[in-house]
Amino acid sequence: MTSRKPARERILEVACDLFYRKGIRSVGVDTIVEKSGVGKATLYRHFPTKDDLIVAYLVELDRHDWKQFDEVIAKHEGSPKEQLLAFIDAITDTMMSPDYRGCAFSNALAEFPEESHFVKKMTVEYNDSMHLRLNRLTQQAGAQDENLTDQLMIVITGALSLAHALGSAGPAAQLKALATHLIDLHVS
Repeated sequence: MTSRKPARERILEVACDLFYRKGIRSVGVDTIVEKSGVGKATLYRHFPTKDDLIVAYLVELDRHDWKQFDEVIAKHEGSPKEQLLAFIDAITDTMMSPDYRGCAFSNALAEFPEESHFVKKMTVEYNDSMHLRLNRLTQQAGAQDENLTDQLMIVITGALSLAHALGSAGPAAQLKALATHLIDLHVS
């Protein structure tokens, strides 16, 4: 007999899927209750408000992305330039997925653009974390300033956005070539 996942895990798994595929505002708690197979009281016991569920969704995305980042760069320990290129490859692979619907943090921010909203704060923190991680790698690879980090951030976020808007075979397909060119310009 297969054991079922705990209720909280099922709720969050369903919410993550639906929020990403359909948008946060368009998914109601009744749909999450139905798809996760839990009662409404159970959902509210784990997530007292929809905002609590949105926070958990973004925290889960953050955790997943940085776990993937750490796994990708660990394969090239001791070679920061190769780590940067492997990270770009991982992003490219993500964009090529048939289920790719854009950067989840950017999508969430588009739904909650208010400066004081927690989604804005969490999106800024996520991007700051990416900048710090990329900057650490670019500095370890020999880049002399933060220009390479900033340029990679622009190229990466642009590719993520364009892959959703125009498809992964469009301009986003140039991510690897452009990132490699920038890395080669800044790292000897």
